[in-house]
This record gives sequence, C-alpha cells and structure tokens, in this order.
Amino acid sequence: MRSRVALLLLLLPVTANAVCQFDQSGTISNPDDPACRDSQFVYTENDNSSGNLALGYAPPIPVDSLTAVSGFRSYGALYARHQDLLLTEPSVAGQIVGQTRSGRDIWAYVLGDPDNVSADGSLEGAAIINGGIHAREWQSPEVVTEIFEQLVELSGDGSIGQFLHDNFNVVLIPVLNIDGFIQTQNFPTRVTADFRQPRDGRMRRKNMRRPAGSLVDEDLDTTDDSFFGVDLNRNSVYGFALNGGSSNNSISLVYRGSAASSEPEIQALRAATQLGPADRLRLGIDVHSFTQIYFTPQTGNTRRDSITADLANRMRAVTGFKYRYGPDPAGSLGIGTVADYFAYEFQIPAWTLEVEPRNGGQDYGGSGVSHSGFVLPDGEIARVRDEMARTHLLGFYRQAGPPFVNAIQIKNLTRDEVVYDARWLADGDSRRLQVDVSRALVPAEDHRIWVGFSKPMRWFDSNDLPADYPGQASSAEQLEMATTDSAIAFFADVTSSSWLDQPGGAPDGYQNWRGDAFSVELPWSQTPASASTPTAATVQLALTDFAQMQLDANPATPVDWNSGYWNGYEDSALQPGDVGGANCSFVIYFANDPDAAAPAGQQPTCSAFRAATAPAPAPPAPAPTPPQAPSGGGGNALWLLATALLLRRAR
Repeated sequence: MRSRVALLLLLLPVTANAVCQFDQSGTISNPDDPACRDSQFVYTENDNSSGNLALGYAPPIPVDSLTAVSGFRSYGALYARHQDLLLTEPSVAGQIVGQTRSGRDIWAYVLGDPDNVSADGSLEGAAIINGGIHAREWQSPEVVTEIFEQLVELSGDGSIGQFLHDNFNVVLIPVLNIDGFIQTQNFPTRVTADFRQPRDGRMRRKNMRRPAGSLVDEDLDTTDDSFFGVDLNRNSVYGFALNGGSSNNSISLVYRGSAASSEPEIQALRAATQLGPADRLRLGIDVHSFTQIYFTPQTGNTRRDSITADLANRMRAVTGFKYRYGPDPAGSLGIGTVADYFAYEFQIPAWTLEVEPRNGGQDYGGSGVSHSGFVLPDGEIARVRDEMARTHLLGFYRQAGPPFVNAIQIKNLTRDEVVYDARWLADGDSRRLQVDVSRALVPAEDHRIWVGFSKPMRWFDSNDLPADYPGQASSAEQLEMATTDSAIAFFADVTSSSWLDQPGGAPDGYQNWRGDAFSVELPWSQTPASASTPTAATVQLALTDFAQMQLDANPATPVDWNSGYWNGYEDSALQPGDVGGANCSFVIYFANDPDAAAPAGQQPTCSAFRAATAPAPAPPAPAPTPPQAPSGGGGNALWLLATALLLRRAR
C-alpha cells in the first residue's frame, strides 16, 4: 500500500495548488507548513478554477431516507434503517459490540433464524461482513446495507433467501468507523491539504484519534490535527507492522496505531465475530472501495487457500469476472488488515473486497481527477448495491455447505403404489438411512422417481422459472439406475422442468424450498424388460447445486467446516476432500414379480464408484534397448571402411 501511494504521487502532475511535499513512502513530509496544512479544495461538477476540483459529475450529497435512493444515504438514515429492521423483523438480531473513539455505539446485526440449527439438524455456519472501516469509502456502507435489506426481504421467498434464513447466520457491521464516516458526510465536497493526497473532510480515511489519545476535532478550519488518526485497516494483530504495509508515522495514511488492536473500533469488530458464533464462521469479508478486486490473504493452509480461490471465482462470475483476484503470498501473515485477521484467526475464506470503479471517475465519463474513485456518481450506486448483494448471497449459499441427497421415493405408476421410500435421518453425530418401503421395480412398467436434497439445487428467476444463477452455468445432469454388471440399466436426464416449485413433498412437491427436489419418469424402454431373478441395483446421482458444488457422496457422515476446510465431504470413492462426487447410497432391486423378496447378500456398486476406485492403468512397457555395437572398436572400423568406399565412388 505504501509503495502504491508513492507511485501514484509520482505519476500525478504537479500544479500551482500542490504545496505539500512527500517522502519516498508517499507520506506528507511538511504537515506543519501552513501552505500545505491549511489548503482546502472543493469538488464540483464542472468548475475547475482555482481551489476547485471538477469531477465531471455532481458530487454526491448524503440523503436522509430510510429506504435506498439513487444516491447515498446519510449515516443517520442508514442507522435508522438498520434499527427499524431490527425492531420490526424477526429474522434480525443485533447488539452494541463497542464504541468508537468518540463514544458512538457500534452495532452488529445477525440475520438468520434464532436456533443456530439447520434444517437437517446440524449446526449452522456463519459469515461476517464488515463495512465502512475507511471513512471516505461511501460505497461500502451502502453495499453492506443492501445485503442487510435483501436478506430480510428474501427471508420468506421459498428459495435462496429462506434457505439462508433457515440454515446460515450472517453477521453485519454496516459502519465500523462511524466517527470518520460522519466527518466525511459533514463535508461532502470539501477536502484539505493537497489534491494529490486530500486528507480531511470528504477524503478522511482514518478514525478521529490524536496520537495522545484525544480526539481530532470536527472543524475543518482548525487544521493542526487534520492529518491525525489511525488506519483501522492496519490495526489488526496478524501482519501488524509487517511486510511494509503500514507506517509508525502518525501523519501517514496507513498509520497503524501504537499497538495491534489498540483502537476501540477494532476491538468492537473482534467482539462481533463472537456473534457468529466465532467457531461457526466460514467466510469473512471487509468491504472497501475502490479498484474492483478481491485482495485475498493466503494462510499457507493449502486446502483453505484452494477453497478460497474457488469461492472467489464463483462469486466473481456473478458479475462476469469484472472483479479481479489478488492473492497474497502464501503464509505472509499480511499487513494488519481485517481480512488478515479473519483469514488467520479463523482459517476461513476472507478478502478485502474493493468495489468499483476500477480506475476512477473516468470510468463513468468523469474527469478522472485524483481520488475520484472514492466519489462514485449517484446514478451508479443502485446498480453496484444490487450486484454486490447478489454476489454475496451466492457466497453465503455456497458456504452454507455442500448438498446431499436426503430422500428418494419411487412410485409404480402402472400399479399406483410406492415401491421405494427412504430418507437419511440425523442420528447423533451421524446419519442413518431409514428405508420405509422397498419393493421390486418391475421392468417395462411405468415408474416415477422423486429425489429430495438438503438445499435448493436450482435458483428461480424473476419469472419464477428454474434458471442458472447469474454467472453460474449448469451442465447436463443424469440419474442412473443400474445393476453392478449393467445388465439392467437406464439413464434419465434431469432437466430444468424436472425441478419442483410447489410445496408438499413427495411425489410432486418440494420439501422446504423451491428447487430442493425433482421428479422424473423412468424411461424403461432403454433397458431389457426382464428380471427373472431379483437383482439389486444402485441409484446414482451426480448433480451440482447452483453454486456448482458437487454432492456429498456419503450422507452418513455430516459435512462441517473445521481447520480451514470441509470435514466429512466425500467424493465418489467415499474419500474425504473438498470436491464431492456421486451419491450411490440408495439401493433398490429389480424383479419381474412385483411381490418378489429383496435379494439377500447383494452389495451393488455404481459406475461412479467403480471408476473412482479403479486401479491406475499400468505404465506402458519400456521401449526395447537398441542393440549395442560390437566391442573392441570393430564397429568403428566398419564405419570407417564404409565411409572410404563412399568417398571413392564420389570421386
């Protein structure tokens, strides 16, 4: 960060209004010079005359509105909105987790049902999202508030929102640096110091602490303290004072403070993690602006780092990969950021999310004046809010855990009777398969299979039709029912129309959320119409949810998050890992006689298991060794003789 600041300063042109001087780290080196300290500038739309900085669009002015506007709300309006949701919505809990340096209450809110137990009986996971740590980054509180509002609005949608309400906790801190944020909103167009590094007023970054512990005053015209404050995003314990990412100079934009976690705002954030609760956290994000990138700590835990990259990739896909991915060197311990704290303390996916713009106001037709990226045009923020809320919903859905098949029912349509009915039930720390009905499936008779899952597997669009979640392309998926030798086998395509959008459970409805079950007819025309001897077979399901997570192949061992990766998440070979595989845990049998007893002692295997456990092919045989030349130099003599004969002919 320090090197980035210094480089940007070198690239900016020097004008008559540039009176501050900078050292090699990019820190103002003459803070007591009145010509630097007392300088002020005003952001305007088009006026670039002396003392003005033209953005090329109107500078946003905070609006007092309880609901979202095409622009930015004041802190008072945002706080009132959060409190209104807390008081009126049963899905919202909240508490004061600390106070700012000036004594303002810092609130954290928890969204989800109150029981901390998922629909399948396991403990719920959690995420924490922090906003407003840097005062001038107005996009951040707006994005976090939109996530807040959408989680509430969708909590009864029968789809992703209700699933998250029932199965996942989200801890939100909409504004951490309240003192600094209010200071920027008190002066929405005014800044001090130097246009290359504007400091107080609209461009305050840090909190309002003086080095001695007292407060920076809120008067922009008393400038002896306007450079002070602690960069709260350099005050966390992991990476504190490491890797050249912060400064011990209290004038610096990246002044880290006197000690790790010295600031009450950071202490409040640490307290907020306990609301997850802390041991259930699976995702931590600190929302900033700008540059459109995920700055991502890598802890050196290879599984955790790989899961983090995969999750970020899926979330970046929601907005068409216009956000970049910027991983730190593995195990570097970071530079004292909140994302470093989330990643190293809890071993969870975590990043500093820098929302748009990528470059600055020029991305929206503005002038691109220095620091304009912190001043997003009013007309852009509604789109940014919606894109980021949609992105985070997918992240929460994925970190809620991989899907598993929890129930199957097969009905003989010819005879109008259920011939197979089974489901996985919680049994202490594991699950057991309870089979209530198991009768013969008669080849050539019409059947329909209903399959239920632990989460909604398909998203429903604005037209209430099953569709791909934005940026998440689904692949063709099949159900396979086959004996081990495939003498009796068939395949059924699971298409978008197979997914159920009406309640009621088997055989025609979903269980808890739209898209958590499908129903398809069995195409018996593909298989021999005979099973004279009762023969066992497996039901093989290889599907992904709409965040492209594969099934847990073994529902008997519930999946949980621990030590930075998934535990109990098994692949097609029933081996633990982080990728999942095909579920083959349901065993049925075929027989020509509908009253035939189930075959005893048969343990069929599915094709996915056989493929995953097949021994690796033998390496190819080595090439034969070429014959060696005769020993004693005879080969060389023959070669010389042949050469001499050729030379004679050439003459």
